[in-house]
Amino acid sequence: MNKLTNFLTQEALNLSVGYLAGLMASNLVSRFFVKRGLVNLWGLTARREALKKDQYEWLMFVASYVIGLAVLLAVQYGMRRLRGQRTVEGGRERG
Repeated sequence: MNKLTNFLTQEALNLSVGYLAGLMASNLVSRFFVKRGLVNLWGLTARREALKKDQYEWLMFVASYVIGLAVLLAVQYGMRRLRGQRTVEGGRERG
């Protein structure tokens, strides 16, 4: 039973961290950019930079990848520190 609860706890942590990374990427892109469309008269009345749909989706993909990678590395580093495993800093191993 202990292995099951440990597995479920780790999966819940992984899913929640991934979800939060996705939300951060979405919020970052939507804060500075907006899709062109009828609502903002194809970018003429937009207060933010208006992008085409393809550009907006590509930017969202790149932002989610970069933020996801940064969160993954931060969590991995933090978990290694908590477990007392060695981490590599500046080309040297620390113990």
